[in-house]
Amino acid sequence: MASIADLASLNSFVADKSYIAGYAYSAEDVKVFESFGLPDKSAYPHAYRWYIHIAAQTGLPAALATTPAAAASAKPVKKAAEPPAKKAAAADDDDMDFGFDDDEAEEETKKPAEKSMKEKLEEKKQAALDRLAKKEAKQRSLCTLEIKPWDADQDLLKLFAKLKTEIVMDGLKWSENCALKDVAFGIKKIILTAVINMNLSMDAIIEDIIEGPMNEEIQSMEMTSMSLL
Repeated sequence: MASIADLASLNSFVADKSYIAGYAYSAEDVKVFESFGLPDKSAYPHAYRWYIHIAAQTGLPAALATTPAAAASAKPVKKAAEPPAKKAAAADDDDMDFGFDDDEAEEETKKPAEKSMKEKLEEKKQAALDRLAKKEAKQRSLCTLEIKPWDADQDLLKLFAKLKTEIVMDGLKWSENCALKDVAFGIKKIILTAVINMNLSMDAIIEDIIEGPMNEEIQSMEMTSMSLL
């Protein structure tokens, strides 16, 4: 795996990938995820897409606890004012010791304030999780793909139609048309696009296609570019 030292290198690395290593979520994704906060969408679009995808995989409450952005968003809660001491019923009571420690009384007073702070922090985390989930549900990626057949005699338009008919799943939409481009020795390749939701991995879809029932018709299939819509 290439060295990922900053957001620029992360953005470049995941430009055509859904995960840091291989075709599935792994410890490598968690390691890189915990090294950065939420990337700026306009400056690092690929890193932003990868980040919110991994945030959904890890569970945001845990992710927020490790990201600088979340720490900055948690505002300190003011300490609750301590109630005024009750006026002594009799002057003699001031000098009497019933074994009650003033420090213990102060600790009891702090507990409601500490509990309130924790509750408010959890509410902030949950609200951030809900916002991210809604944003990710609407987020989609446009993928440009190339398919190479085994030989020059294959009907590529028929192969394209078969792909659209047999490879169907929620969150995946193939392009209406395709283009044919010369490769060599009379062989052509199919150029097409697909739009996928953020919960899908195009790398995994490609692997299923070339290792599945269409492996005798498709020599290779690769994603040449990916961009957020």
